[in-house]
Amino acid sequence: MKRLIALTIALTVLPFNAMAAVQCSEKICVKVFTDPKTGQIIIQANQNRAGATPKPVVHRTPNPHPTRTWSPRPYTPRPYTPRPKPKAVTAISLSDQLTQLIPIREIYYQPAPKTLAQVPVNFWTTTNPTFNTSVVILGIPVSVFLTPTYMWDFGDGTTLSTVDRGAPYPNGQIFHTYKTNGTYTASLTVSWTGSWMADKLLYPVLGGAIVQKMQVSILVLPAPTKYTH
Repeated sequence: MKRLIALTIALTVLPFNAMAAVQCSEKICVKVFTDPKTGQIIIQANQNRAGATPKPVVHRTPNPHPTRTWSPRPYTPRPYTPRPKPKAVTAISLSDQLTQLIPIREIYYQPAPKTLAQVPVNFWTTTNPTFNTSVVILGIPVSVFLTPTYMWDFGDGTTLSTVDRGAPYPNGQIFHTYKTNGTYTASLTVSWTGSWMADKLLYPVLGGAIVQKMQVSILVLPAPTKYTH
């Protein structure tokens, strides 16, 4: 009974994954996925031979051959003249592939360079809030839409996950306070995921998130203190 239930679930899930991976029209099939190792978005298209319309077969009635009423002339061979070779014809591509790379940006913080302990530090990144691209591949427009999530590591054991990239002071929303002075390495991991559209239908981008990492070294100075009686 368990094996029958597992088989039923597998049959239910597989058709959805196949539709999400490849979108086919009457002429071509399109697939959009990521390569996390290279950080590339890959758009593939192939002509859909299964959807091609077969040419109609025309049946012709053979014409009757007339009866000869004359004697054939004696055959005289002609001298051989070689024909020129036909020019090569460039074949029409049945498939195409495009790749695009998401640019990596940087981390900034304020106040810099004199960052003080016990004083809030404003962080932000110049990473674009979205990545959108539109291409025409084998005559079909394909649009890709990606959005990032941000994982901050401030280097002192504190992390923060957000969908906001932050902004320079005073509009920034990402703050961190270092309790003690020292040198810290603040890092940011950006993960890109999203969807793509063709023929007004929306599909998820498969292959896994594109992950980008960046870091900056921060020297935190001791905060000035004042004793009063």
